[in-house]
Amino acid sequence: MIFTIFYILIGVIFTVLNFLAVFILYIFVKPFSKKKSIIISHSISKFWARGLMKMAFIKFDLENEENYDSKKVYLLTPNHQSAFDIFCCFCIFKGSYAFVSKDTYGKVPMVGFGMKLANYIFVKRGTVGAAKSIEDIADRLNNQTSAVLYPEGTRSKTGEINMPKRGILRVAEKCPDIPILPVVIYGTKDIMKARSFKINPFRKIKVRFLKPFYFKDIEGDENFKLKYWHDIMTKNYNDLKDKDNNE
Repeated sequence: MIFTIFYILIGVIFTVLNFLAVFILYIFVKPFSKKKSIIISHSISKFWARGLMKMAFIKFDLENEENYDSKKVYLLTPNHQSAFDIFCCFCIFKGSYAFVSKDTYGKVPMVGFGMKLANYIFVKRGTVGAAKSIEDIADRLNNQTSAVLYPEGTRSKTGEINMPKRGILRVAEKCPDIPILPVVIYGTKDIMKARSFKINPFRKIKVRFLKPFYFKDIEGDENFKLKYWHDIMTKNYNDLKDKDNNE
């Protein structure tokens, strides 16, 4: 618990410093180029997240990186186990991309404002709000910016892969030529479990990039398409789990 308290204190200070950097640079750059101001905000966000991971002494084991070309546009679809998944994604994904998160994160002091400056996407509750969020995601993808979407919708309480929500299909319908890139993340729940603030340092996160695919190429109804994503994610998650248990 002592490490958790120390980590939170240092993390808050580090977050404030990064927020000030984002805010100041955004003010000076935006009048000349909104695009560059967004890129700067995103770059500092990545620096912030990577710093938080290093403070917890987290290491990565990446597999099948050849399936991920950072110069291409993807709908990046990792599984979700812990709040550290967000920091993890900032570490493993390269280049420019937009995060998709619940609108509640937009209300978090400094973090939410920084996310808005980086032009990330907030999913709002309700039919109208959800439809607007899907339009925003499609807009980013069609304008050559990858998007990071957690298809399960929320963190898994058990760590196992949950069935994805139908929102991923709605996005795929609007962007049929944008590949889906499934990414299996294993180990973040050991750093900080859902609904817990305790930080467990010196852990290793295993990441496996699966082969990109298009939902339009998957025959069957919507339930079958959703099950396809769930099945390949589950198979590879269990494989990483078995490898970890045997090490």
